[in-house]
Amino acid sequence: MSDPRQPAFAADLPQHARERLADMRARQLFTSDLSVSEFLLVKEAGFEPLGLVMGTSIYQLAPRVPQLAPGQPGCELEGLTQALYHARELAMNRMEAEADALGADGIVGVRLVVNLSTDPQRFQLQQYREWSRWAKRGGFRRPLSVAPTGWFQGWENLAQAQWQQWGLRMGWAQLPVPPWVRPGGATTYSFGANTAEFMAIGTAVRHLGGENYRNALGKPFQSDLSGQDFWMLIRTGYRPVGFVMGNCVYYVPPNLLQAQPQQSCELSAYTHALYDARELAIERLQDEAEALGATGVVGVTVAEKQHSFRTNLSNVGNAALQQGELIELFVIGTAVVPTDAGGGVGRPIMTRSLLDTPPVVREEGEE
Repeated sequence: MSDPRQPAFAADLPQHARERLADMRARQLFTSDLSVSEFLLVKEAGFEPLGLVMGTSIYQLAPRVPQLAPGQPGCELEGLTQALYHARELAMNRMEAEADALGADGIVGVRLVVNLSTDPQRFQLQQYREWSRWAKRGGFRRPLSVAPTGWFQGWENLAQAQWQQWGLRMGWAQLPVPPWVRPGGATTYSFGANTAEFMAIGTAVRHLGGENYRNALGKPFQSDLSGQDFWMLIRTGYRPVGFVMGNCVYYVPPNLLQAQPQQSCELSAYTHALYDARELAIERLQDEAEALGATGVVGVTVAEKQHSFRTNLSNVGNAALQQGELIELFVIGTAVVPTDAGGGVGRPIMTRSLLDTPPVVREEGEE
């Protein structure tokens, strides 16, 4: 029988990834995003790092807001739920393929990074606000001809004229790029609206004793636990078998987001919509864990993202009250199973350093 940890390249890996991984194997050089403490504790747990592995997927998302009848409750957008899940899964599968090529038993410290696309209206609005702040600091007044409802039609020409005046005032021989045009903040992509990059990163590890720590599917396990938590998990007689997740994209119509004015009450329909979305996401997380033969999931986190955005300056209220909300519930955790190894956690012992300052004892009446 062939060794399941025998390095092999997946067809999906790009050429440069193959070259990097082959070079790491040949030179026995590893890279890692583990801190020094995490690196030492992973070694203490009986594993050696093999290299930094990653996977990515750039995905186009096309949300379609349903047209619901008045009084109808919210609903899950199943197509968008599946698209977001598939994008993350592609990134994680490619990270797993890189770990497989290194002959790893698993991946620790897994993290998912999402870089959203540049929505054209959102990008222009951000630039407009940056210019407005700069113009106010520089003493420029916004003419009445640039009305809030027409900001996207004429503000760039006015901004460029003001920037040229500013350059003359400062005595610049050549104008630099205006501050509202310079890139900054989170990574964005301008090749299409509703486009996002999903990236998975972690450190591939292998057991020093040669034991096979792969999961029931014969693949390297994935875990988002830190080096400290991973060491503690192994020490207490458990091991990770996979990074599991569940998600749900839910649409809440605007009529569920508000009650009668001057009335304090629970928005029960809104409450139950979010309740339902959380339950669907957690149920899918549990299904993934069961498919790996896990007995539990540790380190579970629930992230809630609200995707409505005010793209019109004339809308001084909440855009969600006009268009509704797109809410994504994203649940992640590390699936684990018990092992025969592990001596448990010792009882904590109270210690005191000799460098501690002793408490000052005062007699009654003493100041």
